[in-house]
Amino acid sequence: MSKRLDDDEKERKERLAYVGVLAASLIHEIKTPLHAILLTVQMLVEDSERLPPDLRPRFERRCRRVHQEVKSLARMLDAFLSFARPPKADPTPIDLNHFLRELMEFAKPEMDELGIVLETNLAEDMYPVVLDKNQFTHVVLNLLKNAQESIEAQREKSEEDFEGRIIVATAEDDEGITLVIQDNGTGIPPGDEEKVFEFFYTTKPKGTGLGLALVQRTIEEHRGRIRVEPIVERGARFVITLPRGHFLEFSDGSGENRTTRASARIRLKRDGHL
Repeated sequence: MSKRLDDDEKERKERLAYVGVLAASLIHEIKTPLHAILLTVQMLVEDSERLPPDLRPRFERRCRRVHQEVKSLARMLDAFLSFARPPKADPTPIDLNHFLRELMEFAKPEMDELGIVLETNLAEDMYPVVLDKNQFTHVVLNLLKNAQESIEAQREKSEEDFEGRIIVATAEDDEGITLVIQDNGTGIPPGDEEKVFEFFYTTKPKGTGLGLALVQRTIEEHRGRIRVEPIVERGARFVITLPRGHFLEFSDGSGENRTTRASARIRLKRDGHL
């Protein structure tokens, strides 16, 4: 990397750190009155029992509307704070397939309840990767949630019987380890493939527009990259590429450190990560 690129990256990180400090202070000042508003609305609903019966339903509807909007604003503030001041990563060498199988077991009951088929197509014997498991759990669950909501939106528009389907797949090639999450929902509007990762971009009525920006930032911090591909028939495909955990080398007794696939997996197993 050139000195110019190093300087640009350093400046970008300094700006993000400064934004984080400002965001934390500002959000703290905003959330204090927001909590006061929520408490006041709750008390107003309790007091509504003293209203005449014909006025009570409309009053309570309006209070609930205020309550929902304030909670939505609070969620947006939390999401922005997470982006501006991310927690320190704790990378761990893992078997990506094993990690995904555990997440799919967690997500499957809800998908079954919603009538969405959750399908996996995981490549065998892949090289390990190095991830912060907590951060990457949020990445995968966020993409699954987006896929679910896209399918539900498509189902509302569809006149025929519509079977929602989400496919989670992995592969390995010369570029590294690939994770694909694909759905047959409403898809991405043409030309918006890059916009979906921008701040506050959203097509959802209640969306914050920060979810995919957080996903992209987390993946980039893991030295990976993400792109979205529209599907001609219907839906969208998110493709994540991660580097192999090449530092997982160990001595096999020959006097040389090896970084073969087998040695990396032995190291994982030895350290209790597989």
